Amino acid sequence: MRAVYTLLGLVRTYGPGPVDAACATALEFDVIAVPKIASMLEQATENTTPDMPVAAGSESSRFARDPSEYATNRTQLTLVPNPDNTIQE
Repeated sequence: MRAVYTLLGLVRTYGPGPVDAACATALEFDVIAVPKIASMLEQATENTTPDMPVAAGSESSRFARDPSEYATNRTQLTLVPNPDNTIQE
């Protein structure tokens, strides 16, 4: 109930529109902490989309190998039909 009263206080302070926008933005990122929503409203970032973090390893490393170095020459296998259709073990 404390979170509800805090949200109602935010509505009284900032109005229903900005609080609704901040809550929608927070829910998009699975943030349910009311202090985070209050912080968004204090910084007026409820209508801005935060930059997503860059995935680790997405940059080229100086020691990374080229994918063609891992390619192997595979031998193509050929199926030989069994003339009498029996299973051979």
